[in-house]
This record gives sequence, structure tokens and C-alpha cells, in this order.
Amino acid sequence: MKAFEKLQALQAELNQIVVEREVQIEGALAALLAGVHVLFLGPPGTAKSLLTNILCKALDDAQYFQWLLTKFTTPEELFGAYSLKGLQNDEYRRITQGKAPECHILFCDEIFKANSAILNAMLTLINERIFHNNGRAVPAPLLSCFAASNELPQGEELGALYDRFVLKYWVRYIDDDQNFFDLLNGTCGASEPRTKISLAEIEQLQKAADKVTVSQDIMTAIREIANELRGKGINVSDRKWKTSVKVLKALAFLRGQAEVTADELEVYADMLWQNPEDRKTVLDVVSPRSNPLNAKAIEYLDQALEVYNIWKKNPEDDMQSAQTNSALKAMLKEIDELAKDRPAAKVKKLATTRERCKKMQQEIVAKMLGK
Repeated sequence: MKAFEKLQALQAELNQIVVEREVQIEGALAALLAGVHVLFLGPPGTAKSLLTNILCKALDDAQYFQWLLTKFTTPEELFGAYSLKGLQNDEYRRITQGKAPECHILFCDEIFKANSAILNAMLTLINERIFHNNGRAVPAPLLSCFAASNELPQGEELGALYDRFVLKYWVRYIDDDQNFFDLLNGTCGASEPRTKISLAEIEQLQKAADKVTVSQDIMTAIREIANELRGKGINVSDRKWKTSVKVLKALAFLRGQAEVTADELEVYADMLWQNPEDRKTVLDVVSPRSNPLNAKAIEYLDQALEVYNIWKKNPEDDMQSAQTNSALKAMLKEIDELAKDRPAAKVKKLATTRERCKKMQQEIVAKMLGK
């Protein structure tokens, strides 16, 4: 099996193992191809570390290092203890074997609990792929750093670290009932991918992704997005704009394309915000230049979940059940109208939203009928 076919097979397997994380899985794979870092935000127990663990198991010969950070975490825990023999010779040399400086995939849980003793070394490691050891700048083999946090960073000293994570995703609890039952039965997240990809194949895929072209039209659209966001008070560094093109290329490659299309621009909604409330603003700016149907899919799903979760608090209320059922039926009708006579590739996310809305409605109807 060729490297790209393996990549596609791996993505499909990951979607089966870690359910309702399609966007995050695609982003994680794109991050590997682009050599950027990913931050997963959300409440505890939403499979943030599970996704990274399973992904790493698919990389045949990769070194993986994972650590839960607290305010008491010491540099030795992440970067290795000082060599006793070295100290005898006035050398401050850390033994880095099996630690973060020698890993290909780094996962930092509760990343923003890092203290000042760790921050500077962490920044150099993930940004420059260098670890300073006994006065020497030692190259690090790091492909991507994945991090998770239950909260946003507090304090200016964490701002630089936060900015190094190009992709930022909010991870929710499982919504779908069947997926939740699979979780309870132990069939969700219980296996690991059969498909294995070597580091040599990852390097091959990275080079291929970098050859994806970006047209002048896409460049112009990016410039328009930057200007409009600046006008709305959202300023993005030149460094991040440059890095973002690598992500667009990786995403297009992952989707089997030789050129970045307008659809890939939607990923900016997971790259350009600093405060969570800014994400909708970014999405509103990006959507008209990308696939507006995807934005509508997200909007409908948010609306559906809002009315469904209100109903779940009191499913015995017949009036509430009828109103929620009516609201979901109206959404389904609007979705069908939007998707009518459009290419399947353009309405893929809309179709997924429709499926989830339909399941919510069926559950409500079954409850009303006493099933």
C-alpha cells in the first residue's frame, strides 16, 4: 500500500475508533504533514489524550512522550535529569533519552500549568526544534506537539506558548446516543489502528503536501480575510499567516487535491482566534470566501443541539417535546432545501448535520409515542 493510501486508511480507522472527532482527526493529520502544533481545549474526559495516543500508535518507529503538567512539574521530568558524571566535570548536561527533546510526537496534558522554569525550554523546543543542553543547541526530531487543556491560559507569560499552537479545537462530549452506548459498551476508543505509517513515509508525505499549489485567487482571498479581520479588531501575526499556508496545503493534500481550493479556507476558523468568542467572527469572515454551506451546517447543528439539550432536561413535558420536534422538522426542511441539486462534495458537512438532527428528532418522536 502506498503512503498516501495508508494515510487515507488511517484517517478512516481513526474516525471509527474515536467517534465524533472527524474535524480534530483531520486537523491532527494535517498538522503532522505541515509540521505544526495542535491544541485541544475542552472539559475532562473528551478523548483529547486518547486521540493523540491512538494516532501515535499508528506511527511505526516514532518516539512518543506524554506528560501531565502541574505547577510542581520540574524540568527534569520533561527534559531529563542532569548527568552525575557530567556534573563531576562541571558539565550541566541532561540525559534526554526517552524524554521530550528526543521524541517525534510530544503530548503535553494541561499545558498551561507549565511553570516559568519549563516555559523557555518548551518554547525553543516546539518552535525551533532545538534543545539547549550544556551550552549546545541540539536539533530535536519533533514532528508535532499536541497539547490539551481544560482552560485557556491565564497570564501574559503563557501568551507566547499559546500562540505557537497553530490549530486550536474545542472538543465536546459525545452527542449521538448510539456513539454514547458504544462508549458504555467499551467498543468506542477500545482498539488501535491496523494501518501503520513509518517516519520515512511521513517525510515522503510531507514533501508531497508541500508541492500542493496555491493560486493567486486563494492568496487574494487570504489577504481579504486578513484585512477584514483586522478591521474587526482581530490581528494575526505575519508568522502565523505564513504558517497557515502550510496547513492549507496539507489539508488539500489530505483530501486528495493537487491545489488548495476555497473549501480549505474554512480551517482558518480553527487557526486565527485567540479568544473563544472570536471564533464565530472569524467563521463569519471566512465562510463567504469558502463554502458557505459548511458554515450553515455548523449553525444548524448548534441550533439543534441547543433545543435538544433543553428538551433532554425534561423529556416528559409534552408541550416541550412538540415544540422541539417542530423546530427540528423545520431545520431538516431548510437543510434539504439548501442541499437540493448541489454536488455531494459541497454538502458533505450539511448531510452529516442532517443525519444528526434526524436522530434527535426520531428520539423525541419515539419518546412521545411511548416507545
